[in-house]
Amino acid sequence: MNSNIQNLAMLSAVIAFAGCNSNEASDRELKAETVLSEVRNIEKSMSKTIEGTVKSIFYGKDGFVANVYTTDNLIFVATISRTNLKDPSQYRNFNVSEVVKITGDLWRMNDEDQITVREIL
Repeated sequence: MNSNIQNLAMLSAVIAFAGCNSNEASDRELKAETVLSEVRNIEKSMSKTIEGTVKSIFYGKDGFVANVYTTDNLIFVATISRTNLKDPSQYRNFNVSEVVKITGDLWRMNDEDQITVREIL
């Protein structure tokens, strides 16, 4: 009789544990789906052409980042590299105070408007 009680207690514990794990699995699946949905939204980022004045330039390993100020007082952090351009032969360095026209994918990071440049016009 004592072993039956032990077996019953063990079975109850296994069922309870399995129930907790299925809830945790459901939570993980929900979180994974949420992240996947956010990634899909990022992939649908908007492409836009902007024109503005280069205020600062920061050089990196594969290209540079330029802060571009538009005439409507918007600021874009533009990432320019050969690998991101549709035609890598368009790549060139910008100068501070130069007016540039660029097309690329818009996105936001740290409350800043970013543009990954695809074309230099």
